[in-house]
Amino acid sequence: MNDTTTVITDLTALVDAVECDVVLPGQPGYESLRRVWNADIDQHPSAIVRCRTAEDAAAALRWCLAAGASLTVRGGGHNLAGTAVSDGCVMIDTSLMRDVSVDIEQRTLTVGAGCRWGDVDRAAEPYDIALPAGVVSHTGVAGLTLGGGQGYLSRMFGSTVDFLREVELVTADGVIRRVNADNEPDLFWALKGAGHNFGIATQFVFDYVDLPGLATVRLALYPAEYRKEILQRFRDDAPAMPDNVGTFVRLYRAPAYWSQLPREHRGTPVISVATVTYGDPALEPALSAPMFEIGTPIYESVRSIPHVTLQHATDDEFRYGISHYWRHVAFRDLPDELLDIAIEYSDAYPGRSLNSSAFISHQVMCPFELIAGKVTPRDHSNDSTTDIHSRWSGNIGADWEYSDERPELVSWVKRFSAAVSEWEHGTYINFASEHGDAESARDIYGAKFDRLARTKAQYDPQNVFDHGLVDLALANSGTDWAGE
Repeated sequence: MNDTTTVITDLTALVDAVECDVVLPGQPGYESLRRVWNADIDQHPSAIVRCRTAEDAAAALRWCLAAGASLTVRGGGHNLAGTAVSDGCVMIDTSLMRDVSVDIEQRTLTVGAGCRWGDVDRAAEPYDIALPAGVVSHTGVAGLTLGGGQGYLSRMFGSTVDFLREVELVTADGVIRRVNADNEPDLFWALKGAGHNFGIATQFVFDYVDLPGLATVRLALYPAEYRKEILQRFRDDAPAMPDNVGTFVRLYRAPAYWSQLPREHRGTPVISVATVTYGDPALEPALSAPMFEIGTPIYESVRSIPHVTLQHATDDEFRYGISHYWRHVAFRDLPDELLDIAIEYSDAYPGRSLNSSAFISHQVMCPFELIAGKVTPRDHSNDSTTDIHSRWSGNIGADWEYSDERPELVSWVKRFSAAVSEWEHGTYINFASEHGDAESARDIYGAKFDRLARTKAQYDPQNVFDHGLVDLALANSGTDWAGE
């Protein structure tokens, strides 16, 4: 019997071992199901198990363990590194688990692991409640939550994991567990920031917040001559803005097809300033004014919209079918030298404009963006999130459509990242564009790495879940207790 026959026989056994559908290569649906949001990821799993329950996921996992088959786990399939899918691995796909229930008495949202944030936002809308999570509605709940989670409401209320009450999780031994602060507390801590490495999440229970009113989105674009001064104003003042005012600045070349701009500014470098202010729209102008005092804008827009509309507002901008390579950088400082580097590299961006043409969004694909943190950072001592809670957070991004564009763009991101590395003090794990090894895991998680590695050794000693965003396997940890 040759290897091909063995694989086919084994996969037939997988079909018999689970009660849900299994999609194999060549079967209807396989091509669309193996795809993820980042079109740069082009992997071919050996099988796709379409789980509908935690029991389905546990059965698929037990079969993989018995057969010695490597596996990946898919929730929303939205992370940049594409860890949901890998050549030759069995994909345990939870994307059909999309139920959302609201418990007003307990003030909780119970969310299936296959949900996108749009599912949650739409279910919460009638109750005027929400979670601080995400800025695009097709982002997956599972991946964003397990990496810590940020969103438009995070400046006011905190990270997504601050509201996580419980996770239903299938661990590496095939056991379905209800993990919370009282039951498996070390595992619960690890799931809140490094959770891609510990099991198959099948359900989440969150506390929620009451919505603080409408979101007023103000956007202004300015010509290149104002960039340095606006960046300095952002550096000096944005972190001290009120908690209900989020501030964003972006450097990019305005697309030549943006007919909304004066003709002379189309196709030229610009800086965009955007604020998202929650609360009474009548109060917004005075609250956001400090961010719009410099220069004469070439484009302005302002609109007050419900939170659920805001969450869907940039879906078309960050649409499926585009390839991405991004890197997040938390900055300890933003000196003028760094601002000059950012302008220089943004001007040298080798990619094409892929922005939506019908509407100029407050949030766009761009070479460089800065997001304002807070003067007093969030307390992250009760979770495993990385130490990224600085006053300024940056994203370096490259986006493309065709494979021959990739090498130059990825090289540009890496050069830009290296040029600002002396001011870096962390990164947001959910923006990792490549799977990281144990060395990078230690760099990212810092003082929390050893506890994470111990928890990994306890719950997944054979590193069954080895397709997380980083490697937490004990054998690679290099600590004194390795091998215990």
